Amino acid sequence: MANPDNPSLSSKRGNLRGLIRLGRPLNLGIAASTLVLLKFGWLARWQPEGSVGLLPTGQFAEGVLVVVFLMMSGNWINAYFDVHEDRINRPDRAIVGRSVKRRVLIIAHQTVNALGLLLAVHLSWTLRSVLPILMAALVSFSLWRYSTRWKAAPLLGNTIVAALLGLVPVWLAALEAPFTPESDRFSLWLGMAAYGSIATGIGMVRELAKDAMDIRGDQEAGKITFAVSKGPGATRAVCIGLLSMVAVMYSMGIAWVSPPESLLLWMAPLPFWVWSMTAVLSKEQKWRKLSRATLWTLLAGTLQCLWIPC
Repeated sequence: MANPDNPSLSSKRGNLRGLIRLGRPLNLGIAASTLVLLKFGWLARWQPEGSVGLLPTGQFAEGVLVVVFLMMSGNWINAYFDVHEDRINRPDRAIVGRSVKRRVLIIAHQTVNALGLLLAVHLSWTLRSVLPILMAALVSFSLWRYSTRWKAAPLLGNTIVAALLGLVPVWLAALEAPFTPESDRFSLWLGMAAYGSIATGIGMVRELAKDAMDIRGDQEAGKITFAVSKGPGATRAVCIGLLSMVAVMYSMGIAWVSPPESLLLWMAPLPFWVWSMTAVLSKEQKWRKLSRATLWTLLAGTLQCLWIPC
């Protein structure tokens, strides 16, 4: 409830709370945790031990902040352009224009996005590599175009978001590469790219499930997503194909890098993958359950960085 004695203070608090909520702190925490678990979990046990994961803590912290700032600003600009759809699909969570002023949202986006890019410039300068700023600029541009145009293009918007999710481990490889012996860089890039590819596939299923939940609002807003244009049946078929492809890729990767006696150590995502497949194969449309199951699949895959062999 607004404070009648100090409306300006109440408005500021409402904007701040709204910005925090729209920034999606849970997703930001997951992205940051992924980088931490990859560096101090999986890379710390990379063989030969001590060959990778040598990026200094200061630069690593900067790299995490770049990811958090760009994701946060991307969430804000997406909310800025999604006011109409959110009021239809999520009326209880549609706070832009109510609790949060649109002008505050766009200023916050521009400020935090600029901070993320400036940190990336500093990283490029300290690491003597153009990759950090190039990757950060690509992510910033992609998030803006996604919100303004690509989101409405069938499959394109989903692919962009899923690919950005898979880019997180590749970002870590770009930061670690200057401190990695040349003989071990290929293994570093390959391992992070493989991890990112699996995350992209699972993330794509989650994005399609979220679009399928929002068909009514997207239709009224004139957005032709894949779920709107092709219908739930085709969306379901694509999700089944993606989940199957991820299972094949993951199985082949494990068989290649791990001895048979270590296979059980890689099985943490399996129950959640089964949950995902069960949800999508159900006769009833369980898109919300599928979205939740794919999120837990990603979380389990990240957590197992603490014990999977290298």
